[in-house]
Amino acid sequence: MQSIQFAVLLGVVIILFLANGLISIKKYSQQVSLYDQRVSQSYQNPSTVFFNLYRKPSPLLFMAEGGDKYRPYGYTLKPKGVLDALPSNPLNFKLPDIPELDWSFIIKIILSLYVILLGYASISGEKEQGTLGLVLSNSIGRIKLLVAKYLSILLTVVVPLVTGLVFSLIIIGIFNPKILTFNVLSRVLVMLFLTLVYLSAFALLSLMISSLIHRSSLVLLVLLALWVLFAVIIPNASDVLSQRFSKIPSEYQMAKREEPMIKQQVWARIDEIREKAGRGEIKTEEELKKETDRAFEEGQEGINSHYKNYENAMKQRAATAQNMSRISPTALFQYASENISQTGVKSEEHFIEDINNYADIYDNYILKKVGKLVGTSSWQFSSTIEVNGKSVNIESPNPVEYQGDKSDFPHFVESQTSLARSLRDALFDIAGLIVWNLILASLAFSAFLRADVR
Repeated sequence: MQSIQFAVLLGVVIILFLANGLISIKKYSQQVSLYDQRVSQSYQNPSTVFFNLYRKPSPLLFMAEGGDKYRPYGYTLKPKGVLDALPSNPLNFKLPDIPELDWSFIIKIILSLYVILLGYASISGEKEQGTLGLVLSNSIGRIKLLVAKYLSILLTVVVPLVTGLVFSLIIIGIFNPKILTFNVLSRVLVMLFLTLVYLSAFALLSLMISSLIHRSSLVLLVLLALWVLFAVIIPNASDVLSQRFSKIPSEYQMAKREEPMIKQQVWARIDEIREKAGRGEIKTEEELKKETDRAFEEGQEGINSHYKNYENAMKQRAATAQNMSRISPTALFQYASENISQTGVKSEEHFIEDINNYADIYDNYILKKVGKLVGTSSWQFSSTIEVNGKSVNIESPNPVEYQGDKSDFPHFVESQTSLARSLRDALFDIAGLIVWNLILASLAFSAFLRADVR
């Protein structure tokens, strides 16, 4: 702790966490203001044709943003539970993606690298200097010495970590003290525990490699290669691999399939109805419209089901990519941080669950006001059929906008994910980090016990 290296790290970490507090509080305030504005506009003009539902920004974005800027900020709900994602923020195709300066980024990149710089010469460096054999010639066992080195690495990195966290929380507390509730502070403590478990894995990894290789320069090179593998290559390569090996059609291919599906699902049915009308089996205009409306509804359900299966396949591919990246402790830490921070994939899944629950309430309200439910689609049809010598125009039905009083329009309430549920969501990733620690600890002790200290 008396080295210049430690002083530089402490200063850098404090600056990064201060910047994190300032940037995140500004971003959160902007998101909350925009969210309130959107929600207010929706309820000022409620509709029985469609209704926009928006995600409430997480106050814990400063801990782990979780890629929420690339996800829809809400969904348009239509009758019969049809959902259309509202557009997310535009991607920047001119510059590389700049990661969010949240706690998870600072910890998984900056502090994990510092742990490696602290531990790479713990064993090999002392052997090169000739002090390792001298130390072990005293009444001290190898296990005790390795534990002491492990604890010294963690304690050295905990000082800038806790200092940075405190500075970040102070900035947030000054500008928006309402954020620092008991729920938020309890999640901060869980995040601190996750951080210690994550950094512990890199401390044990450093001790293991330092015990196996006797040249400090080579140890550092190997550790840096492993750090790049865990922190950069595996998390990014998993998505590429999952896309390469999955057989999911592209959006363009799905669009090409839509026309023949419409012909099969709807127009074939319309032709059957036309033939029935020609044979005199359909005698009135009202009966004809009922038949065509039913054909449209059934065809639409089939196509929506097809796209739902496609959406589920895309989600499964994303889940496969996540599972592949979980080989890395960095990915495990990232996913656990997102669950604790109420961001990321799980947070969006919880939001969609709330929408699906609200969809039943919304449909019941439409039935109460309008008297019928009509599904919507991105395509329309129009044609004519002769009934008793009269040409009758038929077209796809549209939802009806209720023109009366809508002051009793049902409000959408987004559920708050409890800490217990967040921990359940993160349980697999936390367990993975603990397993990494156990494996690396056993390997580090085994390597040091067998190491030649002369």
